[in-house]
Amino acid sequence: MSTHSAVLALISYPLLANLPPNVIRFRWGFKRGLAPMPPDVEAQAEAADRAALFVIYLVLLAVIIFFLQRSSIPAYAIGLTTESWKSGIAVGGLLGCVGASVGAVLLRSIAASDKLQEIPESRGPWETWCGLTALASLSVEFWRVFCIVTLVRFDFSAWLAVMVVAVVYGSASLTTSTARALGAACFGGVAGFSFVKTGSLFAPVVMSLIVMGTYVYRVRHLSLRKRADPAHSAVTCPVCNAAFDLTKARKTLTVFTCPECGEQLHYEAGWFGSVWFAVSLFGVPVAVYLLGFRDLSLVWVSAGAAICVFVLGISIHSRFSSPKLELKSADLSLINRPKFPK
Repeated sequence: MSTHSAVLALISYPLLANLPPNVIRFRWGFKRGLAPMPPDVEAQAEAADRAALFVIYLVLLAVIIFFLQRSSIPAYAIGLTTESWKSGIAVGGLLGCVGASVGAVLLRSIAASDKLQEIPESRGPWETWCGLTALASLSVEFWRVFCIVTLVRFDFSAWLAVMVVAVVYGSASLTTSTARALGAACFGGVAGFSFVKTGSLFAPVVMSLIVMGTYVYRVRHLSLRKRADPAHSAVTCPVCNAAFDLTKARKTLTVFTCPECGEQLHYEAGWFGSVWFAVSLFGVPVAVYLLGFRDLSLVWVSAGAAICVFVLGISIHSRFSSPKLELKSADLSLINRPKFPK
């Protein structure tokens, strides 16, 4: 494979991801400027956006297949093999769960603001976004793996190739924001390392499916809940009985401050968190040992699996429980403090 072909394959994703803008939006901006679109025109523009994403991912997949056929790279070199599919799925699933948990934490800050409705995944048919997620995971990870293998064949070290492809992948998001570009580069680096570690395309694809699928689900879930009940984040202070919007309260990572009386509040942990932590800490290593892991692999597999099991358990439990606010400090004088009227 020539150098020019390798460079073209490498920059194909950022070029396709930054195609000219939506024709409907461009025409509206040319005629009406910054005037808001009517609902029917906005719906047409969003449908065109989703169609453009489908074309982009489909063209990217076709481009990489074209370059693969013209190169001397065998299919097994880019992970298209069944030899290590089990380890690929296991590593991809583990990294995907961790990535989905990190994404859920980051999405909370967006959900607390008014920017949730601006996310494209919050609107449109659910089936369309599921299809786009699957196609995007396959085409982008296929592109990533092909570029890594190509750079390795040009005497790049595997780790340097992963970093180069990650930077190129993140550069496609520079037009959106620098923070998004850095996050995309980090995600691309982890996905590339999973392929280098396992030698299987299953690892980055499974990781991408879990992270992107969870992101789409949470965006849709939070958006629907916010539209159905705009006051879903309203809570009542147990000290002064004042009701306030939790998303607009002054808060740190886990502590909220009541805007009326100034008391510090947080969600009560309950018994489930402690019990599930003990199960994850002691039960997961035993299960991993029984699965046949030995030596040092027992340590890192147990650590990663325990984190994933704990986070997933807490996430599932939070779906079916209704946590209550309690005081931050155990100040006994608050018990006899008279409560303020609402």
